[in-house]
Amino acid sequence: MPVVVAVQDAVQSVLPPPVIAPAALPLVSPAASALIVRWEVSGPAHYVRRLERPIWPQGASGITWGIGYDGGHATARDIRAAWHAHPEVERLASTAGIVGTRARDALPAYRDIVTRYDYASDVFTAVSLPIYHASARRAFGAGFDSLPPDAAGALVSMVYNRGAAMAGDRNREKRTIRDVCIPAGDLLCIAYELRSMCRLWRGTVNGRGLCDRRDDEARLAENAA
Repeated sequence: MPVVVAVQDAVQSVLPPPVIAPAALPLVSPAASALIVRWEVSGPAHYVRRLERPIWPQGASGITWGIGYDGGHATARDIRAAWHAHPEVERLASTAGIVGTRARDALPAYRDIVTRYDYASDVFTAVSLPIYHASARRAFGAGFDSLPPDAAGALVSMVYNRGAAMAGDRNREKRTIRDVCIPAGDLLCIAYELRSMCRLWRGTVNGRGLCDRRDDEARLAENAA
């Protein structure tokens, strides 16, 4: 288990459960929500055919189910809270901290678990979206709330896919969005930086898909009203 996830679990084990109140949190725009669902699972029909059982999306991902819910980058406590009504919640919780090739090797032991689309959609709306919206708000600062909903939603989609870390060369476009684009209210700047992230994946197996997703997010941002 990665050290960060292990520490999170150790701390959370002595804390009371979090109170998740999605209705009190700002909503992600419908267009951004639809974009995330489209890129994570394509839609209900594809989900039923290919994604009702856990997968490993390669790279540094963990065992993933539902609408892009990555167990490897969650704590067991978070998984239990999000998926408490799942009949296999304890097995899902055991995927916490398992990432990369370890997740690939562990996947066969979880492939019998089925998560229906309606339930996955409920968890996405009630749990995942509010969490990632809050993560994007923290990452991009006070100006995030002043963005048009679709522009903010484009950044939520990016964080859903890439995370909210800001340190290092891999995240330089995120820092430019935070420090330059958002304070100026410049939606074209946000779109440019989203597309510029493609430098990270050129020549990789998943490069085309990741660049296409950034382009979709960029279009959402630059056309936001």
